[in-house]
Amino acid sequence: LQVTGWAIQFQKAKQIPTDRPEELDASSSSNISVVLPVRNEATALPKLLRDLAKGRRLPAEVIIVDDASEDGTLDAVAKMEDLPFVTRSMDNPGRGKKPGLSAGIRAAQQPWVVQVDADVRVGTGFIGAIECHLRQHGESKDMLLLPLRLANQSKGAPQRTFERLQSLDFAAMQGWAVAAVQRRRPAMASGGAWAWRAEAFPHDDLKPEMASGDDVFALAALIARGDAQRVGWCGDPRAMASAATMPDLRSLLHQRVRWGAKSTAYPRALAEARRVAMVIALVHFTGVVLLLTAPLIGSAFWAAKALIDMAYTHSVAGAYGLFDGLGARQRAQDLVLLALLHPLFIITTLFLMPFRKAQWKGRTTG
Repeated sequence: LQVTGWAIQFQKAKQIPTDRPEELDASSSSNISVVLPVRNEATALPKLLRDLAKGRRLPAEVIIVDDASEDGTLDAVAKMEDLPFVTRSMDNPGRGKKPGLSAGIRAAQQPWVVQVDADVRVGTGFIGAIECHLRQHGESKDMLLLPLRLANQSKGAPQRTFERLQSLDFAAMQGWAVAAVQRRRPAMASGGAWAWRAEAFPHDDLKPEMASGDDVFALAALIARGDAQRVGWCGDPRAMASAATMPDLRSLLHQRVRWGAKSTAYPRALAEARRVAMVIALVHFTGVVLLLTAPLIGSAFWAAKALIDMAYTHSVAGAYGLFDGLGARQRAQDLVLLALLHPLFIITTLFLMPFRKAQWKGRTTG
């Protein structure tokens, strides 16, 4: 029933109408600053900057906060002399993403700040779609979740099966996050792509002692001050950002363990996220116990769970373009494979969490 509720709320969310005024299609600056905390992104960052430069609507400025990169990240940016927007670079005043993000937002000269990871790709309508949404709904919002998917390109389904499985799993999480916002009980955000009213950003509530979690702890601060209703969602597909997938299983496990590690420090404001995490853990524990003690009942339990997961993931993945260009047979194969492997992946992640220390780009807070 809970998964069905997520699917219904997500379908409602993606149908939110967004006006597209013609004047926003011109190549001119917006009232949006883009903040990019980076470390060792000499290859990825120029691709993102070129994506932004091709936009029909441009950011007013791009602020790059460099965390002691060792691969010539800033040199790579300096060579891009033809960028059609103001680009400013600054050193991270601390260590890790959180102080860099905070410093970048403090330096922003526009009322709204968009933060994306340096390895994302965006389409030509990215900034324009966000600005259109803010013109309609911005007065009532302080934080805006943006549609984010895992794919190494801005359009179409990922090419490799391993990439598609990551994308489908992440889309399912995003569907829950969107559904929670629709219910005015926000529970999750992704720092890979989001927007904040600059003056409302909770600089002092990011838990700097942890290397990860700027997204959820900023969200928690907004909820804690009684402003959960000021969290919004931009359902315009032109605002889609595509973040890079992990190249191998080891990297993927490290990423998900890092995501999970911050859940141990969730404040009371993220009670919804804790509840869902506990339910997921309990479901998997129950399934394992049933499979060991009553194999037939356990098998039926996992089969029912797989069917529910497949139906839900299918409904969400289409909205993120993860099936574009794939035939029905390939879609079905991917959904079945994910349903089979996902429980093993979750159990492995839960087992590894106590033994791993979260990092960001190889950086800890120490």
